[in-house]
Amino acid sequence: MTSSNPVLVEVTRAGFVESRHRGACAVVDADGKLLQSWGDVDALVYPRSALKPLQALPLIESGAADRFGLGDEEIALACASHNSEPFHVERVTAWLHRIGLTVDDLECGLCESISLDVTKSMNRTHETFTRAHNNCSGKHAGFLTTALHMGEATQGYIGPDHPVQRRVTQVVEEMTGVSLSTAPCGTDGCGIPVFAFPLHALARGMARMMSDDLGDVRTAAARRVRAAMAACPQCVAGTKRFDTRVMNACSGEVLVKGGAEGVHIAMIPERGLGIARKVDDGAIRASEQAMGGVLDGLGLLNDTAREQISDLIEMPILSTLGERVGEIRKGSGLVF
Repeated sequence: MTSSNPVLVEVTRAGFVESRHRGACAVVDADGKLLQSWGDVDALVYPRSALKPLQALPLIESGAADRFGLGDEEIALACASHNSEPFHVERVTAWLHRIGLTVDDLECGLCESISLDVTKSMNRTHETFTRAHNNCSGKHAGFLTTALHMGEATQGYIGPDHPVQRRVTQVVEEMTGVSLSTAPCGTDGCGIPVFAFPLHALARGMARMMSDDLGDVRTAAARRVRAAMAACPQCVAGTKRFDTRVMNACSGEVLVKGGAEGVHIAMIPERGLGIARKVDDGAIRASEQAMGGVLDGLGLLNDTAREQISDLIEMPILSTLGERVGEIRKGSGLVF
């Protein structure tokens, strides 16, 4: 992150720019070529949950998904940062029961929903949160499924030296082209290791998800991840969420996945493009509006999709009286 990064998002009030959010963005093709960029795309970032489409690949490549009969919903949940809505929790719980485990086997920890609406609703009805409500529970169900299939211990699967995490690290290295052996390593919110690497490498990893030159097994796995995200956007995020709304509007032509601290990726299957974007201050409002602005500016939204998600490109700011008093919009530094 650098103060020289361009302004990706502006917050205005009565035409006056009240706040600015800086960041960087990289657009890469499947050959790894940087086609367009804004800001310092060489800077290291923790990809956080934006990395989940890559982290789901071993679940399929290992044969675990086929052995346990996983469909699009489960694969999409493995890529998800979900709302903990009833259908998310029910599907994760049913998945665990199918493989002979329970929510107590999840090591992602217990937390409230990332959806304020869901949290408020559960608090009103005095419902109890479980580990299945963790927004990463689908990813963790995938880790457990892979461990079972490979005959590995299910306890401690979040540890950096567990075979599950070693496989994930190897996949990330192969897809991004970055060696992680000396990369900064932290702990993600759900307890698994998270490595920092250049933003353009994250975009490259997503672009390679559209490549036909990954070998038969990985190419098929990448196609299956993309197909699941396209078929089940509601599983990837949930009601009112940016990722779900964009993928629904774009009918599979644009696949998106957000992560904490202002990271977001997009995959454009028909064009073989990967996009990775980081907002310096980590603000969610800026992260989503910046990705909306990038998708729009690159001409990746057809007229119908653009109309359906117009508020994700330029979001009106309303007073408590319902009067439009400003907007959150594409920043002056996001020039195409």
